[in-house]
Amino acid sequence: MTDIPWDKLGIPPNLRALVGPDAAMVTRMAGAQGVLPAGWDIQLAILYVSAAIGDEAIRDTAVATLRALPDVAAGINFRTHTKVLEFIVEFRPDAELDGLLAHHRNLNDRTAVLLAARAGRILAEAMCDDHERLLITPDVLVALHGNPNTGIAPLERATSFLRMERVLPELPPVRGQRMPPVGATAPEPPPPPAAFDLDAEIEAALAGKPSPVLSARQTLRAFNVAAPSGPRTGQVFQFNFASDDDFGMDLLDEGSSDAPPEMRVSIEKKISMMPPGKKIKLAYLGNKETRGILIRDRNKQVALAVVKSGRLTENEALHAAGNRNLAMDVLREISANREFMRKYPVKVALVNNPRTPPSIAVPLVSQLQKRDLESLARNRNVSSVLFSMADKLVRQKAHNKGGEGGGEK
Repeated sequence: MTDIPWDKLGIPPNLRALVGPDAAMVTRMAGAQGVLPAGWDIQLAILYVSAAIGDEAIRDTAVATLRALPDVAAGINFRTHTKVLEFIVEFRPDAELDGLLAHHRNLNDRTAVLLAARAGRILAEAMCDDHERLLITPDVLVALHGNPNTGIAPLERATSFLRMERVLPELPPVRGQRMPPVGATAPEPPPPPAAFDLDAEIEAALAGKPSPVLSARQTLRAFNVAAPSGPRTGQVFQFNFASDDDFGMDLLDEGSSDAPPEMRVSIEKKISMMPPGKKIKLAYLGNKETRGILIRDRNKQVALAVVKSGRLTENEALHAAGNRNLAMDVLREISANREFMRKYPVKVALVNNPRTPPSIAVPLVSQLQKRDLESLARNRNVSSVLFSMADKLVRQKAHNKGGEGGGEK
């Protein structure tokens, strides 16, 4: 198999040779057993590769190893591949793990819906309030609607949010009822077993045929087992490396950031046609040009995703900190990033931005150097609290300096 995304899985070259499709059976089985020397995160990726490309014996071994691992959570980080996460959720159902994974940025739609369908009360409420996930996968709401553990109030909040965002999916008319898979028609259930007929039972027994009542009950039970009860996506787990993402390289490749104006117009047009959920996904994957467009998006969740993506550079953060057209929550998210706030120019930009919430700007004033304090004291675009505070500090510094000078004389 040549389409294994080794780099995204985080498996180093020396181990690829041991677990890849051309490796010896003994080392591939060792990978499925989890005995190759590797960290927890790489072990999980190896288990999935072993299951995805191995024969039935290797696949069964990899699944058994996953179920027996003592600490799966130790191997999960923000880079964990989407199919590895789905593999864990599918074959290692665990309430604590589910709570850890429910808000992971790399969840695909099927995994998110599966988690919502089996969530306990606390996790169900948390998923109802996870606006980012609801926008990315609106069918999470359908699963929560069919989950008896979901409270009425959280469900109503989530429903109102998606209705406001105009992406509310079709919901079953009755709470706890599951919708059929997308694009599928729910099959008609078989008729219930008829009343017991002694003559028919005797006749069937003499003819060597199965009991009519027993056959009817078995048919009904088979229907109930096979009826749609999992994710509304209507998909079963697939051992492959497919992703929900289908973005072009012009949106992902950092080399496309210096694109000519006509290409930038094309990128803006593509993005403008995307629903909010797809924009959020792109915010975590896109290049500089894409991030610059998405951080200005009217939808607050989209703009916030750009800052939370971890891909924003210091220069981009500085530019955003001084942008008066960004939402307050975006500026608040920038101020919550320790790496950005270690940079003095970012502090200056935030203080001088009228959109920065006072609770963030006021504590930063005392950290400014004299020239920036003097500039802020003359800035009538910011709140009076800020420029008055800056003016007071300038005067105080001047007084202290004068006092020191007098002492020397």
